[in-house]
Amino acid sequence: MKPIKSLLLSILFGVLASCSSNPMTGRSQLMLVPENQVIAQSVSAYKAELAPHAKKGKLNDDERVVQRVRAITDRLVAQAVRYRPDSASWAWEVNVIDDPKTLNAFCMPGGKMAIYTGLIDKLKATDDEIAQVMGHEIGHALANHGAEKMSVGMVSDILVSAIGGGNQGRQQAGQLAALVAWQLPNSRGAETEADRIGIELAARAGYDPDAAPRLWKKMKEASGEKGRFDLLSTHPASETRMEELAALAPHMRPLYAEAAKNPAALPTRLAANVRDVTPGGETTTSHAVPAALRPLTLVNPAYERFRSGEAVLACENCALGFSNRADKLKSLDARGDWEALAREVLDIGYSQDIAWYYLGRAAAGQGLREAARTYYRHAGNLARHKETHCKGVFTNLCNGVNLPEQAEAALAGLER
Repeated sequence: MKPIKSLLLSILFGVLASCSSNPMTGRSQLMLVPENQVIAQSVSAYKAELAPHAKKGKLNDDERVVQRVRAITDRLVAQAVRYRPDSASWAWEVNVIDDPKTLNAFCMPGGKMAIYTGLIDKLKATDDEIAQVMGHEIGHALANHGAEKMSVGMVSDILVSAIGGGNQGRQQAGQLAALVAWQLPNSRGAETEADRIGIELAARAGYDPDAAPRLWKKMKEASGEKGRFDLLSTHPASETRMEELAALAPHMRPLYAEAAKNPAALPTRLAANVRDVTPGGETTTSHAVPAALRPLTLVNPAYERFRSGEAVLACENCALGFSNRADKLKSLDARGDWEALAREVLDIGYSQDIAWYYLGRAAAGQGLREAARTYYRHAGNLARHKETHCKGVFTNLCNGVNLPEQAEAALAGLER
């Protein structure tokens, strides 16, 4: 048993050392495999996937459908590069597979995409709905879910061997444990992230965000006719999923409205990088990313509520999380990085006075006077009660801030 325990501990330390931040959402990801390695492997996998369809004459055999899909996907890719400028070097490519029984689409790491005609025809999918499907799949690639999934699989295999040894029953138990502990939570998280990224890509590309919940409703209604590699087998169209997308739609509408003002100006190619999504070659890094291009960040509904003075901090048991990031908060405040300060506080969600004070600082620093007044008042009120004051009998999370005095002084300054 001791050797197994030592091995499991080694695996645990290796996993902790191999975590990195998701390039789109900032979530911590297990990364045992470099993204560029997964992209290189995906090129051959993509060719192998398309080859049998091409041999049967079932690849890109309807030019009208192919051009429709490529026009939509071009616009999505142009937006994808705005979030991850490094993806301009990917050999983006999209093809249409003529398989009326299959409701599916995919985007491999590195931008290799395909959509099956079954999804388009059976769902009678509009351009807006196709954009949601392809945006979601592109979201998987941008968020590096392929490398994450491969890394999870590697750890699962090691755990199965360590737990099972030579005993088949124990090995099966180990497989189940690995599935529950690693694969299912990661899969749900990845799907949520891809939904979140996809709906925003589509909105910026000029496609209606309300099509997202509508699409998944259609998918759910069509679930009785599953085909090979059915999208629903890995992308369950749950009520919760549709509710979450519907809740995101209002935050995407301003992006959609902006894009709709001048649809002719929407890029259908990658601007200076000029790489469309017609069949491409091997992945290359020869395309330079414009130096002045500042990557976009995903719209954060919590941050939008903060800007309007309606921030929500509801975590009463986040003292440890706040303490772990206290130095970072202090540093952001000191250098006046107000947006980052607000986002960090919102991410922690700590409901005590000091957190509200920092939101006041962040709002005031951005010229959001009414919002700042709201947050300073809330900080001052909370500081008067020992249950919600950052300084307790045994703890001090005030981070050098004297509350409620500083909140009241800041509030008085805004009133002048």
